[in-house]
Amino acid sequence: MNMDQMLKEKRYDEIWQKYCGFLDFSIDDFMEIQNRLLMEQIDMYAKCELGKKIMGGKTPRSVEEFRRIVPLTVYDDYADMLLPKNKDILPSEPLVWIQTTWEGGKSPIKVAPYTKTMISHHKDVALTCFILATSTEKGKFNLKPNMNFLNGMAPLPYLTGLLPYTIQGEYSVNFMPSIEEGNKMGFGERNKAGFKQGMQKGIDLFYGLSSVIVRMSESFSDGSKSSGKLDLLSYRLPMLSKLIRAKFRSKMSKQPMLPKDIFDLKGFICAGTDSTHFKKKIEFYWGVKPLEIFGGTEATCIAAESWTKNGLILFPNVCFYEFIPMSEFYKNLENPKHKPKTYLLNELKADEYYEIVITTLKGGAFARYRIGDVFKCESLTREQDGIMLPHFKYVDRIAPVIDLAGFTRITEGTISEVIKLSKLDIHDWFAVKSYDSLERPYVNMYIELDHKSGFGMDNVDLIRDQLEIYFRYIDEDYKNLKKMLGIDPLQVHILTFGSIERYRRTIKHTLFKVNPNYFDVTEILKIASTNKGGEPYC
Repeated sequence: MNMDQMLKEKRYDEIWQKYCGFLDFSIDDFMEIQNRLLMEQIDMYAKCELGKKIMGGKTPRSVEEFRRIVPLTVYDDYADMLLPKNKDILPSEPLVWIQTTWEGGKSPIKVAPYTKTMISHHKDVALTCFILATSTEKGKFNLKPNMNFLNGMAPLPYLTGLLPYTIQGEYSVNFMPSIEEGNKMGFGERNKAGFKQGMQKGIDLFYGLSSVIVRMSESFSDGSKSSGKLDLLSYRLPMLSKLIRAKFRSKMSKQPMLPKDIFDLKGFICAGTDSTHFKKKIEFYWGVKPLEIFGGTEATCIAAESWTKNGLILFPNVCFYEFIPMSEFYKNLENPKHKPKTYLLNELKADEYYEIVITTLKGGAFARYRIGDVFKCESLTREQDGIMLPHFKYVDRIAPVIDLAGFTRITEGTISEVIKLSKLDIHDWFAVKSYDSLERPYVNMYIELDHKSGFGMDNVDLIRDQLEIYFRYIDEDYKNLKKMLGIDPLQVHILTFGSIERYRRTIKHTLFKVNPNYFDVTEILKIASTNKGGEPYC
């Protein structure tokens, strides 16, 4: 019996138990599933060519032995075997290869194989997310067959493109636009077409990138001020009635219409690097508290919030999880020979930050893999909700990577290439991730100019424009930040010569060129202000 049939027969308790029952697990229940599935994965992994390479030809006989003898890995360890898409070297045959950008504008794509069992679990996870998105209390949800679904995510070969195919035959929704139509469109065009159809037919479910959702919401409100004529025949009567009433209220109150004035969403699912900064805005515009989820190409979808939408909870049967505390992360960043210690889910501390490490289960390709993301363990339990599992907050990409709204990843290599192409005489620099007054992310770049550069403090706008030309040239996704999201992705500040080197001498760690949160920008600006040579920075 599929989900459609269960919903028609109102088997709500059975549905909840099947898809959300893991929220009743104790930490011991969770770890028992983790350990059992890991040992099953090791048995498959040790027999294939990829597994023999990663595990050094050994077959661990326990979880402890696996963690002791298998090194932590990154994509470089897999690239030569995965990029050719050779299925013969894998532990299980893939049905599809999912891809993503490896490093924005510089390195080739990354690909990850997805097996039949992985896709089956991905379907269950998707349905879990639908249920929780429409839920405001335990065991209660508002899901029906054939709901109108605005899918604001990228199509295959990206991970989000799997969704329509995994739920096919299990749960019926009306995608807007249809999958066939949407696959022929660009990302921005597809979102506009879906939103237009939603205006005419209504929207029940919405799944999108948080930054894109906010931009669409802002555009909707701005557009509502116009007095353009409506194509009345294209609207269904209930939507037309809502639209007319909303326009009247907007005119009387002299306030722009918001999406919540017209749409009655049952559930909202959001994803993306900066979701934490956008979720309150989404709720303001749409009147629905969004369900945040977390996933990635290598890991698949591994976490979602509960019905309270107050922290990510990991799924027990998708990946095996380990966690590197940030103290160990920074030791390893400064000294690549240092082997960082990892902890399991039942060994974490509340209010601590961790880099997550995953081993894909069910025939996946990755073992002890550093996906490059930092989480804060917000709490070990939420007893008031009856949930005895840790809750997490997604923080950001690890240093030295700046992820902008889920669109592109800026690294030291990217910026170094931009500086080289620009032919600007930049003597030294560093970059941090910052947020503007609307909580939109951007790169804050601090530079020192060579004495013979010919530029002064008053040339900061010219320098920024020159750098932006080459950011757009080498990184296609960078261009979309302003075009689609209205984000100015780069701000430049000029420091007096020698400030960065003076700061280096005052700190015990290495100054990483690209770092969202590792060093004190305020302190470096104080140093710049005491440097000889004019103004501290601009």
